[in-house]
Amino acid sequence: MRINFNIFKGDVFWESSIHQLNSDILLRHIRMNSNVDDFNIDFSYCETKCEGNILSSTNQLIGTFFIS
Repeated sequence: MRINFNIFKGDVFWESSIHQLNSDILLRHIRMNSNVDDFNIDFSYCETKCEGNILSSTNQLIGTFFIS
């Protein structure tokens, strides 16, 4: 499956291929491909829309992702 990331800081956008969707895989892709300083990242995901939010440790929206 393909996953598209959008990090608001620096307007960073990229697409990756993944075999499984879980928070460890999402976190690894974000740390490798973006300039996010926060290490306590959390995620919310809607299976109906195949979209999710990337949240900072203070629960601020810092980016989004979607599965295609």
